Amino acid sequence: MATHWIVNTYGDPLSTLQTTLGKIWGQAGLDGMLIPGASGPNELTKPHLVHDPAELANLNPFRPIMTMNAARLIPDILEKYPEGQIGVLLRPCEMRALIEMVKHRPLNLERLLTISVDCLGTFPPEDYLWRVDRKGSAEKLAQEGLRFARQGGILAYRYRAACQFCVAPFTAGAQINIGVLGLPVRQHILLSIRDEQIARRIQVEAIAAGKAEPKLLAQREQLLARLEEQHAHTRERILVGLAEYLPPDVDALIEQFNQCGSCEACMQVCPIAAIDYPRHGEDQKYLRQDVMRWLVSCAGCGMCELSCPQHKPLSVIFTHVRQQLSQALDYTPGVSIEQALPVA
Repeated sequence: MATHWIVNTYGDPLSTLQTTLGKIWGQAGLDGMLIPGASGPNELTKPHLVHDPAELANLNPFRPIMTMNAARLIPDILEKYPEGQIGVLLRPCEMRALIEMVKHRPLNLERLLTISVDCLGTFPPEDYLWRVDRKGSAEKLAQEGLRFARQGGILAYRYRAACQFCVAPFTAGAQINIGVLGLPVRQHILLSIRDEQIARRIQVEAIAAGKAEPKLLAQREQLLARLEEQHAHTRERILVGLAEYLPPDVDALIEQFNQCGSCEACMQVCPIAAIDYPRHGEDQKYLRQDVMRWLVSCAGCGMCELSCPQHKPLSVIFTHVRQQLSQALDYTPGVSIEQALPVA
């Protein structure tokens, strides 16, 4: 059963998070940790594996930029370090992707310590760089978003489409979930530990100030419910606005893919396709079952849209088809590893 703890931040939530992750690293006996691109130089960076906990001092998971779904890197990391204990710090959409990847190809997660942190939203790369320049640094831009975590963030309408209607920008599926949304982060952040075994492994009582009060948890749940509702309204509004451009079903989407020729840029950046790539049939069209199996697991990260050379609204298109599949197959991706894929 999950337990919920608070960590006092003393006015500095970022440094507190860095210190907390360092303590978790030591208590869990990790050999490395997959983290988002380091703060510092104001360029676009990618997730990378670090082997020294001192490198966490450069970590800032609240930078509003995402250039890769880090879950794509995990199979290679597990293969490269067959004996190591690895921590992975993931955004909610990356955690959903990892849950779905395991269903497409068996991955030994016993050596992974999964940690997820609430996402405050991300900008398109060009917009992000412009805003960093305006603010003076990536650090200042990240701090701006973090200041409004209690209210659910800011500037949502300017974020990437995938972030504007993300099904769940908050943590849930990892072994350790770090919450900031709905919380007074200058006072404390939330550690939600999936089970007692993980709590004992990281010695959570030595890290946290104590158990979270029910009032605090209720306050957070209220904010999360409001965010879900807002995102759902945004999603439906955008889908209605683009209805004439959306494929009515999977078969129509496959026809659109055929018009793209041999591009496949959206598949090449997708964490699901990375381990279960849709195949072509004898007629050179994508196999319907493969496309269904791919899209029903869509984590909604939006990396496909960033990669599209034709600038198609792929986040909207894939969300539309995924919603159809989810309703028809009674399946929600990224919720539980135990929930089997509904498409063989």
